[in-house]
Amino acid sequence: MREQTRTGRPAAPRAGRPAAPRTGRPAAERPRVSVRERLASHERPGSLRKGPPITVRCPCGERRELAYGEVWRCACGRRWDTNQIDAEQYGRLRRLQLRFRILPVCIGVATSLAALFFLLSHNTFSLFVLLPAVLVGWGMVLRPIHRRRYAAALGKLPRWELRSE
Repeated sequence: MREQTRTGRPAAPRAGRPAAPRTGRPAAERPRVSVRERLASHERPGSLRKGPPITVRCPCGERRELAYGEVWRCACGRRWDTNQIDAEQYGRLRRLQLRFRILPVCIGVATSLAALFFLLSHNTFSLFVLLPAVLVGWGMVLRPIHRRRYAAALGKLPRWELRSE
């Protein structure tokens, strides 16, 4: 029997001792879990620098998110090239995305600085007022307004219809 930690989980195998075989479902049937959970799991790594992904839907039903300038060949044989999108239009989308990221970042930085100030001035009680107030203010007032404005700005941008080659 494998050793257990205080939390009841199996202990990691020690050097010199072989790992106990896993029981249960085979690896092919277990759900794939990523090693690293991202807070913004809806975004691809590097999407801030490279721009948002472009979703391409093939008539055969397959769907893929591509970076700007990427070429994809579908299983049905169609070839999709995102270079068909005008570079200036895609640049406007990137600038819009960056512009609407400024407010949440500024609120986070300002809240962090205020929390640090209260900690350094030994006024820790104010943290119990500041943090809930900021979270409620952002979540219930500012964030819905911010999302509506972002959606409206995105709606004004043109939609692209790529042609397969």
